[in-house]
Parts: sequence; structure tokens; C-alpha cells
Amino acid sequence: MDLIATFPSSQAALRAEQALKGAAMAVELIPVPRQIRGDCGFCLLLAEAGADGAIELRRCGAQELWRVTTTQTDPSSRKVKSYERYP
Repeated sequence: MDLIATFPSSQAALRAEQALKGAAMAVELIPVPRQIRGDCGFCLLLAEAGADGAIELRRCGAQELWRVTTTQTDPSSRKVKSYERYP
């Protein structure tokens, strides 16, 4: 499961990225998707995150967590990502 974490500021997102990379987690700083509302323009994508990843994101100051789901309407079309709040 991939998770997206939003932060209150760009600095908070950058600090969290450094901390998680220091803990050898696969994290990427990305622009906030249009479907998600965030206080700053950046969020973190944590690939293949489990419960431990969610705990680490919260520990690093994440405001909200979102689960990324991918659907494909038919074989010839592109995949569509959607986001749902993660508890």
C-alpha cells in the first residue's frame, strides 16, 4: 500500500523527507495531487508502506495520511489514481 502524507509547511515536509530517508525508507517528495487539499504544495509519497510507515509519517509531523489506490477502467486506457483517507 502506498501512502501520501500532507504537512503544514514545506519545511516540515522537507524535514520529514530527510528523517525518513535517514531511516532507509522509500520516500519521495512530490506535489500535492489535485484531489487532496494540503497547506503547502508538497507531500510525501511512501511506497509500500504498512502500519509502521504510517506511524513514522505521523511521528514526523504529517497532518493527514491518504491511501493511494489505482484502478484501470479497461485494458486500453491509462491507470487512474484515487485517494482515500487513511486512519
